[in-house]
Formats: sequence, structure tokens, C-alpha cells
Amino acid sequence: MKERYTGDPSEVIQSFPQFNLQMHCCRYWWIKNWEHKELSFPFWRIYNNVQKGGFMEYNQQVYEMDPDILYLIAPNTNYSSRLYDHLIPNEGYHLTGGRISETSEKELKDLVKNGAVEHLFIHFSLGYPYDNVSPGIYMFPMEKYLKSKIRLLRNYLTKDVAQFNFTIFLTIQSLICELLFNMGEEKWKHPVRDVRIAKIISYIENNVSIEFTNESLASKVNMATNAFSRLFKDDTGVTLQRFIKKKRIHTACLLLLHSEYNIDQIAERTGFTNRYHFTRVFNEITGNTPAKYKKEGVFFL
Repeated sequence: MKERYTGDPSEVIQSFPQFNLQMHCCRYWWIKNWEHKELSFPFWRIYNNVQKGGFMEYNQQVYEMDPDILYLIAPNTNYSSRLYDHLIPNEGYHLTGGRISETSEKELKDLVKNGAVEHLFIHFSLGYPYDNVSPGIYMFPMEKYLKSKIRLLRNYLTKDVAQFNFTIFLTIQSLICELLFNMGEEKWKHPVRDVRIAKIISYIENNVSIEFTNESLASKVNMATNAFSRLFKDDTGVTLQRFIKKKRIHTACLLLLHSEYNIDQIAERTGFTNRYHFTRVFNEITGNTPAKYKKEGVFFL
């Protein structure tokens, strides 16, 4: 019997890296103060300022932000920020700014004249394992093709945008992919992990609201519970339940910053029995409460 033709004449089975690009925000603000002692979140960021005057400090290195540079910041990079010679507060942050879409051209000119900086920022995630690269701030010169994308985004964001059209979304995606590609292949080489561990991590990421047990996860890859638990810790460096706990909290951080859900809803969506259980674990992982994180973090550009 003749085999059905699938459209691919090769008999070689090919495997491709899988990632899930999730956009959290793409915004264009003016800022007069941008003083943060600590900025560290479990997602990627892209920054570009129209004017000079922005500074970031990471790992004892000061980055003076140049309008002709795009800055890509890896997840969980703990850095400070400021404008000009403004003092960074010992606790919390000092932020003054607003959407350019709500600012007239004359108002914006006056703001810039008086020390404001136009600030484009994009937040996104890639999923495991690509959100687990080493922390760092990466700089990319604004080549002509990058400038055209940034200019297009700025022009689009001068209007109040809630729903992005498909062309602009593709522009954002292509910008992200270009920067990630230019980080270099070495950044994307991860230790070889057991495919069973990768399968379970992907399952956890996509189902954080489910109540997981070591037994139920081990059964998904046809392993004995104790053997699977040992393999998971050997591969990831943390216990299975600790990994699940941290993954739930990372997801909660994203929802606190980039959704309209209240704390009770977020607790439910991330698999916690109630708000009090959620708050206790959130504080254990982040050293903060969900309410304070939402109040302060929502303004971290």
C-alpha cells in the first residue's frame, strides 16, 4: 500500500526550538523622574530614550542611555535607574511621567525643555528556557532598519492605543527577534536537559492554576515519583515544589503589573488556595506583599 504523501519528501524528523512570545506592554511616555533603587522583574525589557539624560547601573557599571542605542534587559536583572544627577531614594522609587498620547505637542516640547525625557519601553516574555538566560543589559546600535521600526512604533503610540493592529504587532515581534538574534548564539546554549524535565516544565508553565503533586507530574513521564524528583533537582538545581512555587509567583508578578485582575483573582489563577496563602508565599519569594508590589511595581517603566 502506497504511503500517504505529507508534503515533505524527507524521512528525517526535524526538531525546532519552541518559544512562546508573550507581549505585556509597549508604551511611549515622557518622564521627569525615573529614580529606582531596584528594578528586577521576571520578563524582558526594551528601552529607547529620545533624549540623553537617562542612566542605569548594573553590576557596578553605569550605562548612560544614548538615543542611538537600544537597550535589552534580561529577566531578573537587578539594576537601578535615574535621570541626570537626580538622587536615588534609599527605598522605593521616585517617578514622574505620563503617556505621550495624552500630551499635546506644545506641552511635550515644554516638558522636554524643562528636563523631561521621551521613553519608549516594551515588556515581554519568551517562556522556558529562554527567560532563564543570565541577567544583563545588552546594547544595540540603532541601525537604519531598527530606527525605522522604532519611529513607526513611536508614531503609532502617540495615539492612545489599547488594541494593536496586526502590522504594528509584527513590527514589535520583528524588533524583538532581531535583538535576540544579535545577542549571539552562545547566550542561547543551555545545558542539555532530560526531555522529560523539559516536558514537565512546559506543562507547569502552561497550567499554573492546577494543583500539582510530585506523583501526578512523575506519572506524566512514566517515572517513579522519587526517581523523577531526584532527576528534576539534578537538572534544575531546585526541588520540584520549589520550582512550582517560584513559577506561580513569577506568573503572579506579570498579572499584578499587566492585568486588571485583583489580588484574589490572581491568587486563584496562579493555583493558591486563598489570598492569605498567596500573600505568604509571595512574600517568601519576593520579600514583598502582592498589594505593595502592585501599587509600586505598576509604575516601574
